[in-house]
Amino acid sequence: MTKAYTGRWILRTMLFTAGHNEKYIDKALGSNADCIVLDLEDAVPNGMKDKARNLIRYTLSGEPQSNKPIMVRINSLESGLTLIDLDSVCCENLCGFILSKPYCSDDIKAFDAMLKLKEEVLGLEIGHFDIIPLMETSQAVLKAYEIAVASPRIIGLLFGCEDFLADTESLYGPDERTLLLPRHLILLAARAARIVPIDSPYVQAHDDTGLREHIQRAKELGFEGMLVMSPQQIDIAHEMFTPSDKEVTEAIKMVQCAEDAVKNNRGIAIYDNKLVAPPTLKGAQKILHRSEAIKEFEKE
Repeated sequence: MTKAYTGRWILRTMLFTAGHNEKYIDKALGSNADCIVLDLEDAVPNGMKDKARNLIRYTLSGEPQSNKPIMVRINSLESGLTLIDLDSVCCENLCGFILSKPYCSDDIKAFDAMLKLKEEVLGLEIGHFDIIPLMETSQAVLKAYEIAVASPRIIGLLFGCEDFLADTESLYGPDERTLLLPRHLILLAARAARIVPIDSPYVQAHDDTGLREHIQRAKELGFEGMLVMSPQQIDIAHEMFTPSDKEVTEAIKMVQCAEDAVKNNRGIAIYDNKLVAPPTLKGAQKILHRSEAIKEFEKE
């Protein structure tokens, strides 16, 4: 049996929704989020965990209800609930898992082994389930690269700022300045491992201005997307994490200038009074590749 999702991972928006609430799940599946995450962890009260597992399994049974990737945020290894969760929700239509609170590469390797066993039992190809570690502690942030390369299943790193602030006894501070270092470390680890860097949620509902500022800071660092808590945040996140028409036009012109310089045996290309050096050209090419990938993803 092939993987549930085989396309390039576009993760501008990962919409989390409580796994025990059928109304919210239906709303999430009908949204235009890039990825749907059905939650078994913090969004589900302890007394509702079994209901959430059963509802998620029912949602994933039969024909896929969404053409978007669907993942499950699973309870952490230290919770003692991980294997119960896996036994309940693992199936062909599930793309993978958000693993809460991994502390080091050993946690990833242990979870990888659990997934391999489930794949063998279910008759799925090894590697069917992908992993996105949720980076929520100081220990995880300090070992971000070690975690990022601990398994070939890992497709991205997701920053969980709320738990991180609780763990470090920190406050947001003006302009989210206390989040700059952990964001940067997670971003660097993800880029070094060639996986997708995904930013933390913006928890202030109905604050579009604050949301845009939050995304702008993440985008400047190099994040490709974020966790969203409400469908109302999706359109702004998609807009800001998608290369704009202006960015694409400038990238095309930079590439053309570089190509013209080669044709005319010039060692230097200049666009808009700026030198188009190899790093600039590489950046322009990445913008064009990302723009095309997003268009293909949305078309599918």
